[in-house]
Amino acid sequence: LKHSVPGDVPKPRLNLITTLTISAPIVCHHCADAPCVASCPEGALYFDGARVAVKQERCIGCRYCMTACPYGVRQMNPKTNTVEKCTLCFQRKNDENWVPACVHNCCCGARYFGDLDDPNSEVSRLLASREYTQLHTEFGTKPSVYYLV
Repeated sequence: LKHSVPGDVPKPRLNLITTLTISAPIVCHHCADAPCVASCPEGALYFDGARVAVKQERCIGCRYCMTACPYGVRQMNPKTNTVEKCTLCFQRKNDENWVPACVHNCCCGARYFGDLDDPNSEVSRLLASREYTQLHTEFGTKPSVYYLV
């Protein structure tokens, strides 16, 4: 025994650890204070007030944003050698009843999307009436994704 004292008898200890495992998709959290934006030396990332967006033509593939993202949701496109991320399907925002494809195609209706600044929106009502959590709020990034619990 390390640090044993003469006459000490080792006592077995049992430490019980209770864990809860859940499965949840980890997506870009479109943080208001996104570390990925600050890390980009070319200014290819920006926060437009609603989401973190990428100017693909400015991306040089340095991967700094991949390292800076606390959620690990960036991917390198090997064909273009640029970093890609969720766009919230903004290319479709002028479509009638537009929501991101992941929300539209969720078979269980478990994903919601809307305006958090509108107290009458479905997402605002859900957050007001249900318990929720956010990932890594301790980083101070002000994420825009909420998980209902």
